[in-house]
Amino acid sequence: MKYPVLLAYYITSLAIVLIPIPWWYYSVGGIFQIYDSPFQINLYFLGEKIIIAEILNILLNAVRIYVAVNLVYGIILSMKGKNYRYSTMFWLPIFYVIDPIIIYLVVDFLVSKALGVPLNYPLVIIGKENLTTKYQGATIIMLIKSYPTFVFWLSLIPVILYIAFLIVEKMKKT
Repeated sequence: MKYPVLLAYYITSLAIVLIPIPWWYYSVGGIFQIYDSPFQINLYFLGEKIIIAEILNILLNAVRIYVAVNLVYGIILSMKGKNYRYSTMFWLPIFYVIDPIIIYLVVDFLVSKALGVPLNYPLVIIGKENLTTKYQGATIIMLIKSYPTFVFWLSLIPVILYIAFLIVEKMKKT
């Protein structure tokens, strides 16, 4: 086998893609909850599932299928000894950490600045923080939660394998 590390990257990536479990959990005071991954999203408002998430899931499942097909293709080529590089599963977990930053920017700048609602929304990547605002003289405090799930941590395995593959390939050239 010419590229065993690359093959391991593709196999672990395919396993992660096929796991239909969210990578991240967000909650705003328990009122609004998001369970999402690059391939699925579940949105809840007051405990009720928001229908738009089902429409988004159709598109996200198409992305899942596309990525899975490319990974299977990578597995086949790697087993044949060909160096096919498809790095989507390297980048997805890394960019996924940016997700809480995007939510922060949307809430803090769009909601707070554009709508004129005075929010004290903390940047929470992993953990819990309080969001405070004032409405008609009352102070409202909501607990913001943002946590990766176990599958997110598993998705870092292909990242490590891909980096190892790049290092091995660079060492072969020198």
